[in-house]
Amino acid sequence: MPGLSLVADTTRCSPEPERTSLHELLDFVLEGARNTPPPLDEAALPLRAETEALPLLCDLAEAAAELAAGRRARAVVRLCLEPDPWELGLERVGRDLLVTVFHGGDVPEIALHERRFEGDALCARLLAAIDRLAPPRSSPLRRDAALAGNDAGVGEHRLPAARRALAAALPFSDDEPGGEPAIVGVEPTGEIPIVIAAEALLRPSQGAVAAQPAVLRADLFSLLFRGKVRVLVGEEARELPDVFIFPFAEQLASLSLESLDAWARRQPYHRRLTVGGAILGVRLHSEGALSLTLGVPRVGRAASADPRVLGPGRGSAFAAAEERAQTWTFPAVDVAALAQGVVAFGRALARSLVRRDRGQTSNLRLFEFRARVRELAERLRELTRNDAKINVAPETYRAFAAAARPQAAAEDTFGRTRLRFTARWIAAIPSLDLRATFLCGDVLVVGSTRELTCIDRRTGECLWRKQTPRAVSVMTPVGLGRLLPDGTLQLHELATGEVAWSARLSPRVGANASGAVVSAPGLPRMLIVSEGTRHLAAVDLYSGEVRWRYAARRGENFRLRRAGKLVVVGSGEPALVALDVLSGEVVWRFCDRLPFASPVAVDHDALFAVAGDGAFVGRGGARLHHLDPWSGEARWTVDLPKHVAPVGAPLLGPETVCVVTHGRRGTGLVGLDRRTGATRFDLTACAATASCLMVDDVVVVNSEAGEIVGVGAHDGAVRYRHVIAGGVEGDRPRRLEPVLRSGALFVPQSEVHVVRPRDGALLGKVPTDLIPDLLRVDERCDVYVAEESGHLAAFAAAPRLSLVQ
Repeated sequence: MPGLSLVADTTRCSPEPERTSLHELLDFVLEGARNTPPPLDEAALPLRAETEALPLLCDLAEAAAELAAGRRARAVVRLCLEPDPWELGLERVGRDLLVTVFHGGDVPEIALHERRFEGDALCARLLAAIDRLAPPRSSPLRRDAALAGNDAGVGEHRLPAARRALAAALPFSDDEPGGEPAIVGVEPTGEIPIVIAAEALLRPSQGAVAAQPAVLRADLFSLLFRGKVRVLVGEEARELPDVFIFPFAEQLASLSLESLDAWARRQPYHRRLTVGGAILGVRLHSEGALSLTLGVPRVGRAASADPRVLGPGRGSAFAAAEERAQTWTFPAVDVAALAQGVVAFGRALARSLVRRDRGQTSNLRLFEFRARVRELAERLRELTRNDAKINVAPETYRAFAAAARPQAAAEDTFGRTRLRFTARWIAAIPSLDLRATFLCGDVLVVGSTRELTCIDRRTGECLWRKQTPRAVSVMTPVGLGRLLPDGTLQLHELATGEVAWSARLSPRVGANASGAVVSAPGLPRMLIVSEGTRHLAAVDLYSGEVRWRYAARRGENFRLRRAGKLVVVGSGEPALVALDVLSGEVVWRFCDRLPFASPVAVDHDALFAVAGDGAFVGRGGARLHHLDPWSGEARWTVDLPKHVAPVGAPLLGPETVCVVTHGRRGTGLVGLDRRTGATRFDLTACAATASCLMVDDVVVVNSEAGEIVGVGAHDGAVRYRHVIAGGVEGDRPRRLEPVLRSGALFVPQSEVHVVRPRDGALLGKVPTDLIPDLLRVDERCDVYVAEESGHLAAFAAAPRLSLVQ
């Protein structure tokens, strides 16, 4: 076997790269940043290799040429420093150049600010560095780099062009204005409980910079200016003497927004940071009291006393600041007042910057800041708006609901006997859409990606098939409604599948379509559907005419629940609204700090609604409201436990209301007294995600882990628990909602099990090999099972025996 030899080229790399005039140039420029934290606090510049110095040298030369020629007033070059690249900003002021070294990001770091150099002298050093660093044309290193096409080759090809451009642009002329900074006051307007003002040192726009560019880009360098900030709370005033105002304002807006969200959720919040040469901290207690901390951080004397870093006359001021470094705390600050003051200060700051330099209108950094201030203002307006409305004449709505309330049906004894099922038929439907599959009368309407199919439920025969695009489907008393992605609403007749009418609505963008069907004695048959970004449209089911439109403040996800002649709307905003079904007018409005993003539950003269999105476990902040559904008056309000997140609508029992929760321990139930709101029990029903259904005084929990649990709604006692064996984890159905029919509960698991809800007795099992991703049961207790793979099967309930005494 021949031996292997390793041949290494030792001419291209060395353990210690030789220091060149570029290092000396950067050492000279960054001399004032030596006492800053890493990565600049090192014995030598941490350039990773000499080859990476070539592109940097080219960038510096090209930027200096642009500034010397007067085509630009500012330029930014990335430094090849570790671990993260910093940026070097150059700004021309007459014949001088101001150098700033900073690190961007959410919390910027400024190592060197506006160190002044004579432009010609600095460019002469740069030309000398180019002449010394560029290898001769006949050098093997240059020839090999050009052949390899690496960064060194690219830099060496750029160096001659960059040198020629810089030499041609010199010397710096006196034609450009001096551009010395002037003090600009940033004063908010209006009556504000907390006043935040500033005095900023801003330079006027120069030449081409004043013209608005066509490209939007983030430019933090132009927003790094010093000034002093003054905060006035009541009769107490504090001043931060020398800070970078814009980074300070960015973090102040972010902290105010986070504090406002925590205040709305009644959660504690604490954050403290140093930004722009100032200490900023907020502490919010769960009771709602907020303390605001401001201060000047301690700095090293060596860095603070260098006048080249801080400018003329500032070194002694910062040396004295070290001795008196301290923080000030405003102990009792109203959260809404602080947010109002920050909004006014942010708007005044953005307005001053744009007036001073019109080019800032295309600065993405300023654009994001203004968007954050706008978000803070909208959030503050939502939380502090008190436009609640009480219906002073609720009797007409209460009487209509009482007249339309169905009579209690006699107890059905179906669930007392054993049930047997026989297979009737099976059909294959490619690309079956579970959300567009409905059992309506004697037919099954099945939607798929490209077609709509109608099947006879007894024989499985295909009655008709229509080619249609995918759409959001809803079954109505007069046909199948389908909302297409472009906003077209169509109604298909069940007998033939033909389109009865078509209406044009605004397309729903950015959120799911939702709605409700109105079909009750004494009310017109309508479909209330979400439209556009934040509208609801009520469409007549016979003519397709839009009867009324309602505009919500926010239309993220509409949750609708009809109650008599009212439709209760939750749209993700901190207000619950009840609309008149006939006219669309607002009958009552209930306001809260938290958004109403979950469905509500209505039972006779009681309405229960959960405020709080419940999106994250452990964040808490959810509340349960008990309202009068006809007047909108609150009867009681309770805070739900903070360790859980509510899921879905509350479950209503005879004496209790149960809130289904999801936490770290699994699916739980919180039971509260319907009259007082007192907590009766708080328990974990199962360790996995589950679907819950209230049947009389029992909450039936169907878990995806194969458990069927019955929990007493009165005291939370577990009445029964079944662990369904068989099947693997991938054979769990998509939907776990049980179906109650004739006193028997049909529970989907890997198979369909029939359970008596009051005691959990197993009454039977549907003999199907399909996973019941969708389960439907008709009035005869015939079962229809749909699997997402594209199969649909029907099972008939066999005759049952009854005991005759």
